[in-house]
Amino acid sequence: MDERPVRRGGPREFEDLMTRGERLAAGVYLPVHSVLMPLVLSALSVMSAGALDNLTLNAIMYSAGTLFTLLFLHKFLRRSFDVLAENLSQCVLTLFSALAMDFALSWLLSLVLALFGIVLGSNANNDAVVGLALEGHNRMFAITVFLAPMAEEPLFRGLLFGGVRRHSRAAAYVVSVFMFGFYHVWQYLFIFEDWRYLLQMLSYVPVSVALCYSYERSGCIWVPIAFHMFINALSMSLLV
Repeated sequence: MDERPVRRGGPREFEDLMTRGERLAAGVYLPVHSVLMPLVLSALSVMSAGALDNLTLNAIMYSAGTLFTLLFLHKFLRRSFDVLAENLSQCVLTLFSALAMDFALSWLLSLVLALFGIVLGSNANNDAVVGLALEGHNRMFAITVFLAPMAEEPLFRGLLFGGVRRHSRAAAYVVSVFMFGFYHVWQYLFIFEDWRYLLQMLSYVPVSVALCYSYERSGCIWVPIAFHMFINALSMSLLV
């Protein structure tokens, strides 16, 4: 039977709670969400002569991602919720320690970049978020804070980190961190044909490492989801 038992007695060793079928579904949807859907929605925007604005396109994309999670990964969410309920204090502690890790790594990254004289420039994704928030703050807040974490965490942490973690801890961090960063910059890289946008992937390293840590330490996908929601809410308050 393709089911994962919920661990008892506290999360001591990381356990991938995704079943083979759930990994297959998530693996099929990851390129759809990350590449195919943005391209299709962009084409629809051009064909509609701007009738579909970027805010609406983002709402469609992340609503579809959240719907996929709820329809195809709901049992994975439920198993993770059982872990959360049984280890609530450790999950909460992991959440706060992950936040501290993110702030510490962000400070360290800023120090390293300053020492080597590397300037990342304005973050293209953050600039896009600010622009969309000016079009409709409440809608963009809902997309960024609630829909995006529900769509992204089961893919980048549940699928990528969890699947690779069973074979190599180091590789799991590298794959998840790299793919999460590339996911946020690849469109700007190809639209503007400027490889310097790859440097902006560095700005996602601290939060991505902390998100992986929060999932690994808690064994519960709801912890990185909550962490992601908090970080995005904080970013929205600072950017807009």
